[in-house]
Amino acid sequence: MAPGRPAMAAAGAAAVLLVIAVGATAAEEPTERVASARPAAQFLDAMGVNTHWGYAATPYGSAYQSVLGRLVDLDLRHVRDGFNDRIEDLAEHGIATDVIVNPADGAPEAIKDRIAALNRRHRAIDAVEGPNEADLTWPKARPPTQFAGKGFPEGVVAFQHALYAAIKGDPATAAITVIGPSLGRTYNPGGGFPNPFAAGALGDAVDWGNFHPYPFGGNPFSPTFPYGSLAKYYHEADFPSVNLDEYPYGFQVYGPPFAPKPMAATETGYATYRGSFLERIGGVSETVQAKYVPRLYAEYFRLGVARTYLYELADEKADPASTDREAHFGLLRHDLSPKPAYIALRSLTRLLSEADAASRSQAPLRQLRFILRAEFPPGYSRLRDIHHLLLQKTDGELLLLLWHEIANDDISTRPPREIAPAGVWVRLAFAELPQGIVQYDYDKDWTLAPHPPRVAGNAIEIEIPDRLTILRIGKVAAARR
Repeated sequence: MAPGRPAMAAAGAAAVLLVIAVGATAAEEPTERVASARPAAQFLDAMGVNTHWGYAATPYGSAYQSVLGRLVDLDLRHVRDGFNDRIEDLAEHGIATDVIVNPADGAPEAIKDRIAALNRRHRAIDAVEGPNEADLTWPKARPPTQFAGKGFPEGVVAFQHALYAAIKGDPATAAITVIGPSLGRTYNPGGGFPNPFAAGALGDAVDWGNFHPYPFGGNPFSPTFPYGSLAKYYHEADFPSVNLDEYPYGFQVYGPPFAPKPMAATETGYATYRGSFLERIGGVSETVQAKYVPRLYAEYFRLGVARTYLYELADEKADPASTDREAHFGLLRHDLSPKPAYIALRSLTRLLSEADAASRSQAPLRQLRFILRAEFPPGYSRLRDIHHLLLQKTDGELLLLLWHEIANDDISTRPPREIAPAGVWVRLAFAELPQGIVQYDYDKDWTLAPHPPRVAGNAIEIEIPDRLTILRIGKVAAARR
């Protein structure tokens, strides 16, 4: 953006606090948006990560203390796993477990009693989840898994209802969140392959629904159109919201059995795996994973996902030849060195964290009204892809997260062709420029680095990249009346 571009006037509504303004594009007119703040602590509480503490031949088992140290340093408070002997120790470090259960773990009443026992000293288990990817696991077991004499899917539905009744029927466990069972296959109702759980079949047996909306496969159920350097955008893209936002296949196909309950993404993420030419789906580079992971948590929270458990914390085995995709989903490498995504996420959680938040009451949540335009680089023009999330700390401080929700990979090639689009220049014009604004951008080491924003009169000029950028606003001018 050229220096000196005239700032837009504040919008006419009396409650306007902030205007985001940039040159309009020919394709779209500027739009007025209202950002309603959500508690920063709520966003942090919506983040989780998958673990496998019972896998003895992986770092989870062979280097438990080191993996735990990395987890504590990451400042995520929720993990997802099966029953294991680390649950109480994790609770000692302030980390709660979502425990996945199956009929093999016992009758629902016995599962409830086991959870109550683990929770006597600490809230070690804060969620219990029905069978994992039962469409894959139940029929393949030998003999096939059943409950009450029924296999998949009827037995899963019956088990989930019995589990919910047991958990909610005991005061010792009634406050625990009950998450529904997940599916592992890709369903296409329009192609004659509908979700095996009927609409509404599980809505009264869960607090949260469940799905695994991994974005790395693109969205083959969206319309076909060219955008950027991709001939079939969405089909050939793997950005975090590819199947949840504009073309929300994930919600539309996997949500109806749990309606009207919110959804939890108990697995999602990216493997840092290059793959072979013959494979349909590969992985992403460590650089792209670092761009996508903070955006993924922000996107899912923005779209109303109750909690997101990234898959997973650590690479389960060494695979220097990159021949096994399942070995590369971690935020940590097999030797427990941090990937850039780990560093980028840790920097974000530290900015969100509040050491004394528990002793404070939440200040009244604020709103920011703004007009959003964008001056796009060549090949890009979609105003809707400039996303924002407004968070508020307990003392009233605001964090405005901004990013360009754009593809960083072309998954039609093997390995995927990496894309690094130029940033989008925006101008944030205030009715009155607040004091104490600090801008945070990821530096070359993937740490959110603070610096003074570029100020022009009552405006801030900022380049929004394909990764999070954050404005920390300590004081906001009161609304004019």
